[in-house]
Amino acid sequence: MPEIPLSIPPIALLEGIPQVLPQQRFQLGEWVQWFQVPNGDFGRIIGVIYTHQASCIATGLHYLVLLDELSPSHELCSCDFAFEEDIEPLDQSSLERLRGNYA
Repeated sequence: MPEIPLSIPPIALLEGIPQVLPQQRFQLGEWVQWFQVPNGDFGRIIGVIYTHQASCIATGLHYLVLLDELSPSHELCSCDFAFEEDIEPLDQSSLERLRGNYA
């Protein structure tokens, strides 16, 4: 099998660190789901970072989500980053419904 060269994704450093970071909408441990895509993934927030124009033009808070074992993409990856605008909180009944849909 041919070796695939490793590459580092593009990065962009801030010219200056903002004096005030945006207020977090989601907290560590909170259940969320991607709502702008059909069969969106769901999981728990396990990290938050502030980025500036990394691999795409997106400045702001990004959440690291540990995907639930029944989430559609869990077999491909265990975690994913989410833009704040792409996720919404999950209450207990919605979480149970999602888990039932994918069981």
